[in-house]
Amino acid sequence: MNVREWALPVYTILMQLALGTLLSLWLTRVFATRRYGRSTIEHITRIPVSAVLLTIIVAIIGSHFHLSRPMLSMLAALNVHSSWLSREIFFTISFLLVTAGLTYLQWLVPGFDRLKTMLGWVSIVFGILSVYCMSKIYLLPTHSSWNSPVTVISFFLTALLLGITTVAVLLVMDLKISEVADDTETSVRRQLIQHTFVRLAWVAWITAVTQLLLNLYVIVQLNQGDISAQTSLMLMLGLYQPLLSMRYITLFTGVGWFSLAAFVLLRQRKVNYEISTPVYLACLLVLIAEILGRFLFYATHVRAGI
Repeated sequence: MNVREWALPVYTILMQLALGTLLSLWLTRVFATRRYGRSTIEHITRIPVSAVLLTIIVAIIGSHFHLSRPMLSMLAALNVHSSWLSREIFFTISFLLVTAGLTYLQWLVPGFDRLKTMLGWVSIVFGILSVYCMSKIYLLPTHSSWNSPVTVISFFLTALLLGITTVAVLLVMDLKISEVADDTETSVRRQLIQHTFVRLAWVAWITAVTQLLLNLYVIVQLNQGDISAQTSLMLMLGLYQPLLSMRYITLFTGVGWFSLAAFVLLRQRKVNYEISTPVYLACLLVLIAEILGRFLFYATHVRAGI
């Protein structure tokens, strides 16, 4: 795959990562606000929200490398009434603008907690719609391996997996920054990580197992399909079988490392620097697994007909 071909996997993965991170963060925020107070949690979530905004910006910039004439990219948004691509662009820009507004309020405008909460959920809705439209683009009758509801579900599962591990990394990084700055809310950050990681680990396992089951379902469906579907299956279980195996080995190893970190926290009842390594490694392995999965998504599809 050349640079133009890699632009789409990078864009789709980063957008799903941004959505999953903000969703995981906001759900964590719901439970944490009841325990630690709204203003404290608002302060803690500033850096993670900023990271989400940066991810969206990088994803949008990266997507332009797929275009022959990037300066005319906005023209693709003119057919919202009939084009899934135009709808994706519209909701992606909306996702970007609302997240940017949320970031601005969190860093520069004290108070307005309910407005910030609402903007977070609105941003998540736009992110969900963006990823949904993104997945609908691939539901083409001429592409047997893509033309299935599994494509839509798998895009959201990827978003959730990447979001869970990325939120864990961001919370650990935020804790380290607060310790260096001798922040008065450092102890709250430690407690938040302790109470959050076990829940995140359980959701990560459920999501990873669901992905594996969906992949097995796709294999069965391709085996019963037409010539193009059979060819896709041959590619998946033949030429690309080592990558398929590596994808799930790295995925479950990553989720396992993250679960190990959560287990250590549960037993020790304290957060220390030893937690950082398994958390970072888990995020890296899950990211590699999803990159491999997205590569296989593109590499094993076979077009039928003209």
